[in-house]
Amino acid sequence: MLLRVVPARFALGLLLGLLLDMVLAVAAPLHAEVTRFRIQPETSELTFHATSRLMNADGRFSRFAGDVTVDPADLNTARVTVSVEAASKFPAITFESLRVEGAGRRLLVVGRLTLHGVTREMRVPVDVNVAGNRLEARGQFDVKRTDHRMTYDSAVNPVGDRVRIEFTFRAQAP
Repeated sequence: MLLRVVPARFALGLLLGLLLDMVLAVAAPLHAEVTRFRIQPETSELTFHATSRLMNADGRFSRFAGDVTVDPADLNTARVTVSVEAASKFPAITFESLRVEGAGRRLLVVGRLTLHGVTREMRVPVDVNVAGNRLEARGQFDVKRTDHRMTYDSAVNPVGDRVRIEFTFRAQAP
């Protein structure tokens, strides 16, 4: 049997290559099962509440759509988009997530809210539950009207600057 001597540099490179392959194989995440959930407006709720001197303004949006794309095993991977039809000069209200923070079912969704033609970053606390092909997200947050150039006020019944938005989105995967 002929024994061949391998140069040390080659052997070291081979060994480092094998170690790198092993580290990458262990560190690589398991195949993420990303699921796209579509918000079901007919079973979801999106409401607002504004205080005023004489009569509070309460209402609900009935025309909205959205998607949540997420690996159900890691909710921090979620990407959220919501679009709302509003009856005004600026008829579209949109929200697009930038990132999701937190652990478990209580998350903080950070994203861009565009309302009345003005885009602001928002931090929205959300409780999320995923079961099979269904997702439910509940939360509430305040929007300052003046942050979005919404300055109209009635002299008789001025509306407060803060408007409370509450939602329960129920979504389903195909």
